[in-house]
Amino acid sequence: MLAARRAMEKARVAVIGAGPSGLSMLKQLREDGFKVTLYERRNRVGGLWAYTENPAYTTALPITRANLSKFTCGFSDFPIPDKYQIYMQPHEFQEYMESYAHHFDLLKDIVFEATVSKVRRSDANDSWLIDVADKKNGKTETAEFDRVAFCNGYQTKAEVPTFEGQDKFAGTIMHSQAYRDASQFKDKKVVVVGLSSSSGDVIPDLMPVASKVYVSHRRGAVPFKRYRNGVPNDISLTWRRRQISQFLQKHFPSLARWAADAAIAWIARRAFGKLDPAWRLEPFPSITLNVPGSFELVMPFLKDGSLTSLHGLTRFTGQRSIEFADGTVIDDVDAVILCTGYSADWSAAAPFMETSRPTPIKTYGGPDMHRLYMNLFPPQYADSCVMLCYSAFGKNNGWSFADVTAWAVSNVWRGVGPLPPREEMEKHIDAHQKWVAEKWDLDHYCDVSMVKQWEFQQWLHKAAGTGMENLGWGWKGWLFWLKDRKMYNLMNDGVETAHAYRYFETGKRRTWDGARDAIIHLNEAIKMTFPLKEIPWPPEPKA
Repeated sequence: MLAARRAMEKARVAVIGAGPSGLSMLKQLREDGFKVTLYERRNRVGGLWAYTENPAYTTALPITRANLSKFTCGFSDFPIPDKYQIYMQPHEFQEYMESYAHHFDLLKDIVFEATVSKVRRSDANDSWLIDVADKKNGKTETAEFDRVAFCNGYQTKAEVPTFEGQDKFAGTIMHSQAYRDASQFKDKKVVVVGLSSSSGDVIPDLMPVASKVYVSHRRGAVPFKRYRNGVPNDISLTWRRRQISQFLQKHFPSLARWAADAAIAWIARRAFGKLDPAWRLEPFPSITLNVPGSFELVMPFLKDGSLTSLHGLTRFTGQRSIEFADGTVIDDVDAVILCTGYSADWSAAAPFMETSRPTPIKTYGGPDMHRLYMNLFPPQYADSCVMLCYSAFGKNNGWSFADVTAWAVSNVWRGVGPLPPREEMEKHIDAHQKWVAEKWDLDHYCDVSMVKQWEFQQWLHKAAGTGMENLGWGWKGWLFWLKDRKMYNLMNDGVETAHAYRYFETGKRRTWDGARDAIIHLNEAIKMTFPLKEIPWPPEPKA
């Protein structure tokens, strides 16, 4: 054990990105004896929650609110303070992560304003060479590491579609990545393309100042409210319900999809009443194949008619005119804002990252898929490289899984939770891509980076050593129920919190002495707070 520890102390690891995943990775690898350096292109921690004026960086806007309540977010051994709003604002998230970094003395191992432009193997193929551009001195230097963890997020690269005739357009065309505030659109006629979380921020910001706003979208979209009956929606998704859902997904996928879609449709109609067909929100895309966007603040503008829903944008017909899929032409348009989504930026990993297409599915017409075991490890370099920059769809709340993923990665690299042989990983990837292709046949817009939730989350918890199998229906579950019925019930049926992942002693990661009290505190806080008689939404931004 001592020899393994000494080997880890000599192993140099580069972590890319100082969002929640990167901070957790830095902390865990350092605790396990690795020598870690984290590179962050911004000037502070927080990832996209660290607001920046740089239009090339994805950033949460001051008007943005979290889609999940503070009760289900946060790190496993660092509770979110009670002082924050139920649905936190960007500055609160950034402050929380800043506090986390200071508390665990992480800042000494972070290089800020440093952009990783390329990662490649050394000539001897025994280490990683990382090209880092230092914004402060304008130089690019190459550093050598034994391992590398990409934690730079999956909402990094703006997806920018092109349209016929757009070179004729004399107005402004911008992606929401570059949007910061509505001031430049005062008294302008604006078309927002896409109905998603981004447009859910941009449209309400535009409405008070623009002369007219349209939203153009090609298909239905599921509207949801953060509160239901005065209670945050995410609180209802408990550990037990998640396990039941995953059982159905594994053994009865068609039934699971039907049930999930029926439930979300019922919730949407209960929340917003009758949905005008002119809005074209229905038919809803399957929630099992698409991540629903958060645009509840858009709905009042659709209802009062001040926001007009249009079909998908097809082409620009002149300097100020645009045609849509149903033949409608809008004239005198001043600006088009593309809320068309994001993807991971693979440019730094291009020298070594492999992609492929599912075989023998000849009908698959989607994009090439990255070859990653469990959507994390490139098989040829699984012992030294991990990619946490793929989509989070199917991976639970990214916040609560940041620590679990870091533990799993550290355990794999330390040999505590070994991976299967490369040949077996390659076969698993082939089978997984075939599964994704079948989903793509159901919906061509599906997220091809999805995982099988029941498989991925079970594997991750096992590799991380969270001990969550103690909550199941096996003999371990019954023993825990007999030993501590209060905690068994709270962790199964109470708020699903990352603190539970630090509760059981498994020998694969550190427990946290405060886990029990934190779990009890959150459940008591929820019991005392909800249901709310008046919903504090939308909250006023703090100065």
